[in-house]
Amino acid sequence: MAERLVIAAAPRTVTGKSVAKLRRAGILPANVYGRGLDSRSIEIDAREFGRNVKAAGLRGMFELKVTGETDPRYVIIRGMMRKGGTGDPIHVDFFQVDPRKPIQANVPVRLVGEAPAVRDLAGTLLQSLDQVSIRCLPLAIPDGIEVDAGILKGFDVTLTVADIVAPEGVEILTDPGINIAVVNPPRVRLQG
Repeated sequence: MAERLVIAAAPRTVTGKSVAKLRRAGILPANVYGRGLDSRSIEIDAREFGRNVKAAGLRGMFELKVTGETDPRYVIIRGMMRKGGTGDPIHVDFFQVDPRKPIQANVPVRLVGEAPAVRDLAGTLLQSLDQVSIRCLPLAIPDGIEVDAGILKGFDVTLTVADIVAPEGVEILTDPGINIAVVNPPRVRLQG
């Protein structure tokens, strides 16, 4: 289970064009909503948000602690507007998940171990899939799925999604036939 980063938030009363003043003061306007919940306007520290997103990624789950609320909210980023389309965030939408209902998420695939075809045959390891889609309870989302590269013993062996051993309670949704990695043979230089 991945450790969730905490984002501190406060209720926001400033709306409309007046939020530009908040942004100039380093405050990022945001909304939090979920199934069966009313949307709530909040504000968060823009720098803290940037650090958390850099650490957990845009697809990570966060623990949102809103001033005045006793329980934290478990949220994922559902939408983010950026200045000029690619610049700093200017607004964030958080979706509050129910920790008792499974959700779908994408997690990174990490190759671990050493591929014998690289070590012994001087091949080049090529990873073609860097994330898989999973389904599990929100609080059980792993920070990544590790796959053993040790089965890549020759150039004719392919590591596929079917080779993943999923953690308990996690269902892999990505097609099992999709390639994760192969080892290419070394290039042979012709003497001329």
